Amino acid sequence: MKKNGFINQTVGGVVTLIVGTAVATLALIFTGVLGGQTYNLAQADISAINDSTIKGYVEDSVKSAFKAQSQVGNYLPLIVLAIVITLIMALILSMTALGNMAGGGRSAL
Repeated sequence: MKKNGFINQTVGGVVTLIVGTAVATLALIFTGVLGGQTYNLAQADISAINDSTIKGYVEDSVKSAFKAQSQVGNYLPLIVLAIVITLIMALILSMTALGNMAGGGRSAL
């Protein structure tokens, strides 16, 4: 017997994946924006470093961080595609063999 407010596990998983995708997208956007603003605020402090070796290391690490963030951002469409395929497969499987094992009785097989 199902109680009011009962959510099928597949529906909960789909909602979780959609929310997770949205959060990941926003995190990448805000990381780039806030990272750029932080660098603008700290650029004067970096320029004030007297030791050229340390200054070079700091500048190289900042460049490396922005390059890594850019590469992850470039793969975001592929990540979203993988999540969409996962959602579709989860829905199909929930209506077929897995739905029957859970006692759904609406199996297409």
